[in-house]
Amino acid sequence: MTFFLYFEFLALIVKYFKNNFHFPLDFFLYIGITALVRLLIIVHESALDMLLWSISILVLVCSLVLVEKFFNINE
Repeated sequence: MTFFLYFEFLALIVKYFKNNFHFPLDFFLYIGITALVRLLIIVHESALDMLLWSISILVLVCSLVLVEKFFNINE
């Protein structure tokens, strides 16, 4: 799990330098989705927590679709 945290941090730094010192919003959403999926896989003690994390993943995915559809500056 620690490897994935390091990998995400290094990928964020690389993305920062490749995009002319700018962080794209969709990259933060990808990191949030990945972190919640990892949390959902590792910690699954209560059903209510799993439901809330699943709903938050759905919200992040929906916001990612909206950002890519309406706010994509690269096109």
